Amino acid sequence: MSALLVERQRLISRIEQEREQLDALRSITDGVAERLEHDERMLREINSVLGKEPQLRLDEADLRLRGRRLEEVALQVLREERGGDAELHYREWFELLRARGHLVAGKDPLNTFLTQINRSNAVERVGRRSGRYRLAEAA
Repeated sequence: MSALLVERQRLISRIEQEREQLDALRSITDGVAERLEHDERMLREINSVLGKEPQLRLDEADLRLRGRRLEEVALQVLREERGGDAELHYREWFELLRARGHLVAGKDPLNTFLTQINRSNAVERVGRRSGRYRLAEAA
């Protein structure tokens, strides 16, 4: 019995250390993701000035999206990139949005995105707990 108590305490300590490590790594990856977004946006802007890419329309300017506008842009990007009957994981959809130069507002942009698409009547889940979505009109 005492051996189990010792093992229990060892596991509790290890779990605490692993949680701390995970939090630290998330912080690092969040910082890298933000710098990458910034650098990609700057490259697109430079390419636009150099005439290597079309200029961004004012309504597509790199403003942080939230709420109804986030939903509208996300739906537009999905239709343009994958068509009306596409089925994809929300992380992949989020990356399509980011690849277009859009930033999502919030402390955790991916969570903000997921919350907004879950609220949308234009989107439906595919399966239970799969993380996959499609346009409701395609069903």
